[in-house]
Amino acid sequence: MRAAWAFFPLFLGAPALLLLHAQSRPSMVPPRLISMPTPDCRAGKPCHRTHGQVRLIVDVLEDGKVGEIRVEIGDDARLADAATAAAQQAEFVAGSFLGKPQSMDYVMNFHF
Repeated sequence: MRAAWAFFPLFLGAPALLLLHAQSRPSMVPPRLISMPTPDCRAGKPCHRTHGQVRLIVDVLEDGKVGEIRVEIGDDARLADAATAAAQQAEFVAGSFLGKPQSMDYVMNFHF
């Protein structure tokens, strides 16, 4: 009988240990940008000598490739096109949820 009571504290402490273990690993990891080319606005390009800001919402797929791109901020279509062309060539490490790769949005800001 005494041996059975010896394990009783382990059963009481087990939920707390599981909770601590679950909290030690982040459940969601956002995508991470590896590389992205600079938007091309050299002389002869439509966006040359144009100034402004563009914010893109980029869908980073499960394999780290760029999916859909949406322009959130940007009134000048020339700047939005240059930013979108650069974002299409970006490379990412995919985001994950509970250790599994997931498609996630990534915000990109450009200042011209």
